[in-house]
Amino acid sequence: MCTLMDRYSYFHRLLPLILTGTLDEVPEIAVNSEELLEAAGKLWETENEQDIKDEMDFQREMPDAYGVLAEIKRPRLGCRILVNRNLSKILPGLLNDLNTWQEETRLASAKLLHSCLLYAEDHVTQHLEKVMYGMYKAALEPSLSAHIDMSAQILAQFVEPTVWREFVLSALAGASTGEVKSRVGVSPALCTSCLRVLASLIKGSKCEALLPITQELFDTLCKPEVNESAHQPLYIELQGVVEALLYTLGPAIEQYSTQCMFLILRLCSVQSGEVELERAERLITSLAELQSVPVSELYTKHAPVIVEQMKGQHRNWTRHSADHSLFGQLLLRSGPVVSKIMPDIYTIFKDCTSTEKDPELRMSFFSLLGRLLRDAPSTEDSAIEFSLFSEQIISEIILPNMEWRAGRTAGTVRTAAVSALWSMLKSNLLTQAHLKAVQDNLVKQLVSCIDDDVCATRLISCNCLNFLLAVGGKECFDCDALHALYNELLKRLDDSSDELRLAMTQTFLTYFTLFPKDYNVQLYKAHLQALYRGLLIHLDDSNADIQEAVFKVLCEGGQIHPEYLCEHVNNVIHKHRSSTYCNKLLNKFVEK
Repeated sequence: MCTLMDRYSYFHRLLPLILTGTLDEVPEIAVNSEELLEAAGKLWETENEQDIKDEMDFQREMPDAYGVLAEIKRPRLGCRILVNRNLSKILPGLLNDLNTWQEETRLASAKLLHSCLLYAEDHVTQHLEKVMYGMYKAALEPSLSAHIDMSAQILAQFVEPTVWREFVLSALAGASTGEVKSRVGVSPALCTSCLRVLASLIKGSKCEALLPITQELFDTLCKPEVNESAHQPLYIELQGVVEALLYTLGPAIEQYSTQCMFLILRLCSVQSGEVELERAERLITSLAELQSVPVSELYTKHAPVIVEQMKGQHRNWTRHSADHSLFGQLLLRSGPVVSKIMPDIYTIFKDCTSTEKDPELRMSFFSLLGRLLRDAPSTEDSAIEFSLFSEQIISEIILPNMEWRAGRTAGTVRTAAVSALWSMLKSNLLTQAHLKAVQDNLVKQLVSCIDDDVCATRLISCNCLNFLLAVGGKECFDCDALHALYNELLKRLDDSSDELRLAMTQTFLTYFTLFPKDYNVQLYKAHLQALYRGLLIHLDDSNADIQEAVFKVLCEGGQIHPEYLCEHVNNVIHKHRSSTYCNKLLNKFVEK
């Protein structure tokens, strides 16, 4: 190469061989290639000394040692000029071979691109569009990705972010110009490869150089066409971009913290594997550490802004909408911050649980609501805020979905709605004052639901009714209200599920505690007759647990009118297979 008479005509053929050899796996070949290239560059400098005198005397300094160039010795001027003058002849074939069917050829081309960028330095700018497009095509190839990542980092050392910004962002936004526009379309695969290249470019850039385009980067990354996709590999690369931004910007990330938090939550909402989810969660910790604040402070600062951005768009959500998943992640992770944005999230819940909405969407929201209600007592602010909204949640969100509608899907929605109500009651968020406002409609729907086709709905409704009786007490449930209930309660003692029947006996225990001390047994004798007769039937049940539970109920209910109960016991004792429990009742109340 150094001594050929017509070597100047063949540099573009010889250089690829030598440059590829500098990265050969065999150390001897790599060393020999570097020595040959060094000798060729030195000879070229000697032969063209007059032409490059100014360049030799006033060479531009090497960029500060950082990133991938920290341990790399800068090639001599002659070598760099040789590559620069032949780059336009080398690149077309190189970029074409990055996608050839032979793996060895693709790998050699990736190595050659790495070397060319290292020697070309900022002269690659004039070929930037072609080089970027070539890297997009090869970035996701497993055998090439390491070399492409290194190439992108090297490119970022010499080309300002304000220059390469246009080519990356236009491809991400689907508005590529020139060759890229005519040869590729917008697709998840293209977006994924662009993100991988972008991550490497960011890693190779300096913070101060990246800052002028950082806002535009975040604006593009936060667009739905970039961060909403069913293409799972896209999120892996998006995570790499966020990691690169945190690494490069450092504390300067604070002014872009809201958008960065939005992207991290998006990643958390789509990750299915534990490893990927842990990696995404670490980003939240890193973001907090860079700003020297606790993680809870991030949610306090950003949750209201993110929820406000979602308002209006939520009306178009479906079960599989990306923002729907992000909304759930935000609320579940925000903890006590939820109490500060209750008006906004209540609006979203109300709209998304409307009976006109898709059943799957409604069920997912009821599941989310149930979790929030269960977690509310953990902080005083959340408990107070949810309690204040309890009346509205019941009347405008839960009750409309408890209404009977035909079909299994509607039945599943009713189960989800009743489950959310049970979560609220167990968390003691419904006060007696709020119960009075919704009592009539709520009890009416619960009575309807304890006769539902779905056993789970019946059981949960029974538990809810028991809890309501306990919360409302005698102030909410007068004699008329109690009389309106017992027929429906007695029916459930004939249920096919023993678990539900046992739960109903617990409801009866609470029920009988609500009878006032001045209850007029003569006026309401017919009601007591129906109650005692209905319960005594189940005192002879085939299930011993049911017998024991009904006995306890009658012990409680018999205190209202012991003589009348004993009269009914004497009327049925001879009909029972075993008179044990009847005798116990008689002994208990005769003694009194």
